[in-house]
Amino acid sequence: MNITSLVVFALLAQAAQASVDAKSRAQALLREGTQLYEQGGYADALTKFEQAYALYPSPKLLFNMAKTARALGRPVDAIEAFERFLAEATDVPPEMVESARRSVAELSLNVGSLMIDCGTAGAEISVDGKRIGLAPIMKLLRVVPGNHQVTATHPSALPAVENVVVAAGTAQTVAVRLRPLAPSAVVAPSLPPAVSAPAAAYDVQAARPATTPVAAGNGWWLGRKWTWVAAGSTVAFVTGAIIAGLAMESKFDELSGKCPSDVQAAPPCTSGDFNSLDARKNTANALWGLTAAAAVTTGVLFFVEGRPVTVMPVAGETTGLSANVRY
Repeated sequence: MNITSLVVFALLAQAAQASVDAKSRAQALLREGTQLYEQGGYADALTKFEQAYALYPSPKLLFNMAKTARALGRPVDAIEAFERFLAEATDVPPEMVESARRSVAELSLNVGSLMIDCGTAGAEISVDGKRIGLAPIMKLLRVVPGNHQVTATHPSALPAVENVVVAAGTAQTVAVRLRPLAPSAVVAPSLPPAVSAPAAAYDVQAARPATTPVAAGNGWWLGRKWTWVAAGSTVAFVTGAIIAGLAMESKFDELSGKCPSDVQAAPPCTSGDFNSLDARKNTANALWGLTAAAAVTTGVLFFVEGRPVTVMPVAGETTGLSANVRY
């Protein structure tokens, strides 16, 4: 026996030992999961079964995962786990196989199917915020009955969102059509036939000699109409707030020297004096609030105005709006 044979035998022994250790840890997790299942802790039990399957992918663990998913009210996950069990299980009792087939038949009555028709190859498809894969999706997707949102995105197209209602025991087809983005590149105009100047003497963007400045509106400080409107509003509001604050302070100083006490309407002060002070204070506070809002708006417009913005509603695991600004 040479050294190479010894090395091979050593490696095989190590691999066998690692497999035994993984199986032992998986069995320990299986026992913990079974105990949690019997106590009604289905969510924690499912986690233990999944961890055990990751260590030692025994088909029998799929049966436990399917039963637990069913107990959690997740029929789609339960069906998928039962079907994987039926496909992979070989040395299992016949009653387990029969139980799995019966469970698939029963659960299938409580779910619907969804076929997604997307003509843009390579588009990323999501259902209720969960990524499904890239178009074309050639298989039926099992979903729970109710409303579902199908989203398709592609770098060269505008996102498309379709809502569909699926009933139990039925199959529904939803067509998702993406519209291509408008070309952003500017094509250089051809030179007039009578002009023999070289192409290098012309500016591609402005169709004029390259030494001519670019038309107004292309600089970063120009072409931002609403940004400047918001900035101007900020300046106007802060100016008004300062003036109102000074007027309030002046009125306060006047009343401090005029009124002998802080009692309203005590001679020679009147209730109108105090009302005037409150009105100036409220005006100053309102103007400071408008100043803050205008300043925030200015900052947002500075980064957004003039750039393509895509806003897409998202519902499901994540609900809200998804905005994408291209720079």
